[in-house]
Amino acid sequence: MEASSVTENSSTGNDHDQEHVLNHGGTDSNPEINREEEQEREEEQEQDEEQVRRTLQVISTTGNFLHNWDKLKSMLSFQLRLVLSEYPEAKMTIDEQNASLGETYLGLVTRLDEELHCFIEGPPFTLQRICEILLAARSIYPNSRSLP
Repeated sequence: MEASSVTENSSTGNDHDQEHVLNHGGTDSNPEINREEEQEREEEQEQDEEQVRRTLQVISTTGNFLHNWDKLKSMLSFQLRLVLSEYPEAKMTIDEQNASLGETYLGLVTRLDEELHCFIEGPPFTLQRICEILLAARSIYPNSRSLP
């Protein structure tokens, strides 16, 4: 990227944001760099998914957790959203979701995530079971209508 491009567009003082704008659709956009960035993001997400999965496996097996509750809550929320996205209702129209679930998919995700975030002081006593379910949701709840 040319230094003049950054200085011309850096009136906010945040060069990183300007680089992001220029790299995604500006005249300086390089498809090769965009593909590399996308691949890096996918690899990071896979690593995050694997880390979350390993953490939840330990908790589901032992009932013990070593993370602070806010960090663990974030991991549970991440896995919850990932698991729910695998159900067919995630790809249905809003009308189909309402007919199937009695609410929209987004409403279901929001409701379950809010339930999780209601635990402010620490995890629920059912944390171990929650982890078991999040690791094998489709075998325990074959369709999302049976989710709590």
